[in-house]
Amino acid sequence: MKISGLGVWNLYFLIKFALFAYGEISFHFLENLAFFAFLTLSFSEAWQQRLKNVSAAIFASALLYYDSWLPPISRLTKQVGNVQDFSLDYFFEISARVVSIDLLLSIFIVCVLYRFSHKWLRYTSISLLGFAYAYWLSTAPVINSSQTAQLTEQRNQPIKSTQPTVNVGAGKREQTPDEQLEDFYQQQSLLKSVFPDRPTGEPFDVLILNICSLATADLEAIGVDETQLFSNFDILFSDFNSATSYSGPAAIRLLRASCGQTSQTDLFKSVPEQCYLFNNLQELGYDTSVAMNHDGHFDDFKGLINKYGGMNTTELDFSGYSPAQYGFDGKPIYSDKDVLTNWLDAQSQNSGPRSLYYNTISLHDGNQIAGYDRMSSTKSYPIRQQQLFSDINQFIEKLEQQQRNTLLVIVPEHGAALEGDKVQFSGLREIPSPKIVSVPSAIKFIGPNVRHSGLIEVKDSTSYFGLSELISRALRNDIFSGDSSIQSLLDNLPRAPKVAENEDTIMMYIGNKPYIQLDGGEWTAYPQSD
Repeated sequence: MKISGLGVWNLYFLIKFALFAYGEISFHFLENLAFFAFLTLSFSEAWQQRLKNVSAAIFASALLYYDSWLPPISRLTKQVGNVQDFSLDYFFEISARVVSIDLLLSIFIVCVLYRFSHKWLRYTSISLLGFAYAYWLSTAPVINSSQTAQLTEQRNQPIKSTQPTVNVGAGKREQTPDEQLEDFYQQQSLLKSVFPDRPTGEPFDVLILNICSLATADLEAIGVDETQLFSNFDILFSDFNSATSYSGPAAIRLLRASCGQTSQTDLFKSVPEQCYLFNNLQELGYDTSVAMNHDGHFDDFKGLINKYGGMNTTELDFSGYSPAQYGFDGKPIYSDKDVLTNWLDAQSQNSGPRSLYYNTISLHDGNQIAGYDRMSSTKSYPIRQQQLFSDINQFIEKLEQQQRNTLLVIVPEHGAALEGDKVQFSGLREIPSPKIVSVPSAIKFIGPNVRHSGLIEVKDSTSYFGLSELISRALRNDIFSGDSSIQSLLDNLPRAPKVAENEDTIMMYIGNKPYIQLDGGEWTAYPQSD
C-alpha cells in the first residue's frame, strides 16, 4: 500500500467545491476529508484496487447525497407509504425536475477541461486548496452582534396591551441561534387569545378557507399581483407566516391559532382547550362544520385534524359530485364551487351563528385537470389558480345574496415551491424556506352595514395567533353594524418573527437573513437565488 494522487477523482471534489461555493450543496468537511484520504491509498494487488474503486463509488454517492439538500434517507424511508401512492406519471415528472440541464452541461465542460489539462496541472494539490477554501467558508461566523441586536429589537416589540410583554435577550450576552429559538418559543408559550363570554353587537358567521400550495412567490411566478387578486377583500396580510411547509402541521397550527406558535414536536402533544380556535367559537354557540374537496386520506390528513386540531370530521359524502381534477395519486378532487355551495345550501335552515373549516387541494403539485390533456404541474398551475379564485368569488356572491353577516378568512397552508431555488427543486418542500412559508392571508367582512374602506395591506410578518386575535376582536367590536371600523381591529395586532419548522428542519430569520438547521446540526445561511 502506498500514497498516490487522486487522478480522475479530483473531478469529484472540484465539482463539489463549485457546487458548495454557489450554495447548491452543503459540505461536511471532516467526512469529505476522510474520503479524500481514503482515495489517496493505492494497493499493489489488483483485487484490492478493484475493491477500493467499488467502495469509493459507493462512498462517493452516499457522501454526495449527504452533502445535498435532499431529505435524509431515514426520512425518505418514513415516507415510503406516501411515495407509493404517487402515480407513475407524477413520479417521472418529479424525477425530471431533479436533473438540471445547465448543471449537466457545466459538468461536461469541466470534464473536458480536465481531460486536456490534467497532464500539466497538479489537480490533487488544487483539491487540497479547495478543502482549505471549504473549511474557511464553513467556519465563518453564523451570526454577528449587529444581527443579534436586530433580532432582539424585533422580539422586544410590544405585542398587545392585554398580553404579557417578554423582553427576550434584554441585558443578556450575545445569544446563539439555539438560545434565540428557545426564547422565541418561550415567548410564544405565554400567548393565549381570550374570547369574550358573549359576542358584542350583530352576530356573524366565521368561514375559514385553508388553501394548499399558494405562496406569494407562486403568484409572482405566474404573474399575479396579490393586491389585485384580493382587491375585493378588506385586509391582506401580505407576509403571513405559515410556519411549516406541509399540510397536516399547517392545518393543526391554524386550528390551534388561539395559542402561540409551538415547536414541531409539541404540535403532536395535547394542549388546553383554549388553544383550539373552533372550540372557542363553539363555546359562543357556533355550529361548526368541516368540508373538503378531497377525502383527506393522504398522510392521514383527516385523522390529524381530528386528533390534534380539535375537530370532529365525519365521513365526507361526495356522491353526486363529478371530479374537477385528479390528484398525484389518481384520487378525485372536486370543484370548490360545488363543495362550498353544497355546504351553504345545507345550512339554509340554520339561523344560529355558523363556523366552517374548509380545506382545498386544488393547487397541489401533481394535480391533473379533468377533461384536459396531461400537463406538468407548473403549466397547469395558472389555470387551476384562476379556477379556484373564480369558485371563491362565486361563493362570495352567494354569501352576499344571503345577506348574512360573515367573516371570511383565506389562509394558505404553504406554498407550492413552483419555481424552486438553489436548495430545493420545484415542488420540493422539505425545508420550510421563506418563499414557501410566506403566504398571503386575506379577510373579508360580508354584511349590509359593514364600513368598507378598500383593501388594507398589512406588510408586517404575522401568523396564526394574529388571526385568532382578530376574530376575538371582531366578536368584541360591533363591526357588522357599522359602529366600528375594520382598521380598529388591526391596531397593535400581534406580529410574529418568522420561524418555521418541519420534522428535524428549522428555518429562522437572524437579522434580515434566513438560516436553517437540519437534523439538529449547525445553523447555516439559506442560499438565496440571485
